[in-house]
Amino acid sequence: MTNHRGQISLPGGRRDPGDVSLEATALRETEEELGVRPLDVRLLGRLDDEYVMVSNHLIAPYIGALDYTPVFDPNPGEVAEVIEIPLLALRNPAIYREEPGHRLEMPIMHYYNVGPYEIWGATARILRKFLASDYPDQLARVSPDPHHAEPTRG
Repeated sequence: MTNHRGQISLPGGRRDPGDVSLEATALRETEEELGVRPLDVRLLGRLDDEYVMVSNHLIAPYIGALDYTPVFDPNPGEVAEVIEIPLLALRNPAIYREEPGHRLEMPIMHYYNVGPYEIWGATARILRKFLASDYPDQLARVSPDPHHAEPTRG
C-alpha cells in the first residue's frame, strides 16, 4: 500500500511464495481485498501485462465472472471504498478522455470519469485493454444483471 495509496485500483498485489501461479495470486488478492471466494470466480482469461514504470511493477490482469451479484466485504486495511461501475457505463465513450502525457515513456494519459471518480494511470490503461478485448461481450452475455456486469479483478 505504500506505492499507490489513495489511487483507484483493481484488486491485486504481489505474488506470495505460496501462490502456485499468478492466477492464484489474483484470486487470493480478490478474496483478501473484497471477500470474493476464489471458488466462486469463473476465470475467463488474462489481458496483456501492464508495466508501471514509476513503481517498477508488472501487472498481470485476469478477468473473471461471478454467477451472482456480489456483496463485497472490503478489507478496511487495504480498501477505503469499493467503486462499482456497470459495464454499460464503462463502455460509454463519453466517460473516456486522453491527454498528452508528461513523460517520454507515457506519451498519452488515459482517464475515465465516472460520477465523482477519476480513474487514471495503470488502472485506466488496464480498463482500456479490457474494453478493447472480447471480455466485455462475454461478460454481458453471462452477467446475472446485464446492467451490472463488471470485471472482478485486475
